[in-house]
Amino acid sequence: MPASPELLAAPALLLQALAGRGLQVATQAPAAPDAAAARPIVNATHLLLPALDTPQQRAAVAHAAAHLLYSRPAQPSATLKPLGLAVVGAVEDARVELLLADTLPGVRTWFDAPLRQVLEAEGLSVHALFSRLALALHDQHYADGNHWIDKARTLFAAARREHGLEDDTAFRRLASVLANDLGQMRVRFDPRLYAVPAPYRDDNSYLWQHGATRETEAQPLPSPITLQAPPADSQAPAIETTMPALAYPEWDYRSGVLRPDWCQLYELRPGAAGASAAPPAAHRPLLPLQRVRPQHGRRLRRQWEGETLDLDAAIEAAVERRLQRAPTGRIFQRPGPQAQPLSLLVLLDLSLSTGERAAGHARSLLEVEQEAALLLARSAQGAGERIALHGFCSDTRAQVRYHRLLDFGEPLDAQAAARLQAQQAAWSTRLGTALRHACALLAAEPAERRALLVLTDGAPADVDVHDARYLVEDARAAVQDAARRGLPVCGLAVDAGAAAYARRIFGAGNYRIAETPDQLPRQLAALHARFSCI
Repeated sequence: MPASPELLAAPALLLQALAGRGLQVATQAPAAPDAAAARPIVNATHLLLPALDTPQQRAAVAHAAAHLLYSRPAQPSATLKPLGLAVVGAVEDARVELLLADTLPGVRTWFDAPLRQVLEAEGLSVHALFSRLALALHDQHYADGNHWIDKARTLFAAARREHGLEDDTAFRRLASVLANDLGQMRVRFDPRLYAVPAPYRDDNSYLWQHGATRETEAQPLPSPITLQAPPADSQAPAIETTMPALAYPEWDYRSGVLRPDWCQLYELRPGAAGASAAPPAAHRPLLPLQRVRPQHGRRLRRQWEGETLDLDAAIEAAVERRLQRAPTGRIFQRPGPQAQPLSLLVLLDLSLSTGERAAGHARSLLEVEQEAALLLARSAQGAGERIALHGFCSDTRAQVRYHRLLDFGEPLDAQAAARLQAQQAAWSTRLGTALRHACALLAAEPAERRALLVLTDGAPADVDVHDARYLVEDARAAVQDAARRGLPVCGLAVDAGAAAYARRIFGAGNYRIAETPDQLPRQLAALHARFSCI
């Protein structure tokens, strides 16, 4: 059960007393079973605490105060690998705690017991080594015997004598040496599952800025960006137009807070770059996506009552009952008036992983995506529907790139096809931000029936996010917000292991899975047919 505001008042007062700064103190939601253990989070305005007992909570507040007093926030992280970030964070944790203890000696005992509780005296795992490192730097009388731990304590003591604890650059240099040693030792490190061993210590996100400046967090996001055109001999598409930066929020499931203006998105319209609109001759083209549009009426599916059963809906209802969930009851179909044209926005994942070729496949997923999207667009426009083809990728929250390849009402000519086929895979998959922007564009479309379809090859991810659940929950919040605005969103994941995250993001019945790229066109046609019956 989350702590009440009254219970959180004491940590807030303690933080004010120790650091001279008042932050809002709140509780976090529990971490997912497959995610790293929850740790406190410190930022410019909040201290977010997981469920901790009173001594651990007191130590957590003191540790946060030490960071606020003695750490430099939002340092650029681009030159460090995840293991390097973890080692620098561990050394910095020890440095600031010792500084605080020098000022307030009684605080030292607050850290002692929590560090000993998590100690793994044996083993060479990351958790074992880091738990012993923390105690060795805290207690000079602790004897370990491990070469790496002893080297860390020797270097730390030397830097303290020569430079003093206030010189953080000296300790960062020794952390780089220790991180290199771990690499030489072939210590396995998974940033998605790593958590600081001591539960009272924060996740060190306060120390780093992944791709943006510190001012980005406290001030409005900048309006324009300047993107350099690629060299003449580059195969990358030229940029015709770059729109001003747009700010979008992001949902933090750990604190239950929608962070306002947290991500910045740039609209890009790539040039054709001389790409051919025809599929490569070396590959057999995909079969056209064909759909016969009724001329005098349609069958309304998934109705509460009607003349006949809707077989697909009835099967889904039976499955829901088998899973002990309540079916909707909308299992009938009946005649209806001619449907108004559909406006469909197809959002393509252009992240780096889509450019990879699976074993036994001649083409990458991106190449199959491009060809299937072209066939779908031709089919939709031939049936009188309006369709837009957009793509996205991301490089941290500071740069989500959104490519408008074919807009509503534009003809699917050779130039539009070339724009799509010139796209190259790059960077990561911050889906929630791209979804929010796509929904904003779709909401402005003057049509009675509108829908959004996402093509992706994996769970949302980005280099500045280490919690595997974080961006999944943000994408889910974006889909739920679209549903409240009357914009249905469906997903097509080309990933045999996509069931868990696809269901979480899009909801039961609103996604399909293609286990291989070859299955994508058929699944895409099925989703298009479903949208046509909305």
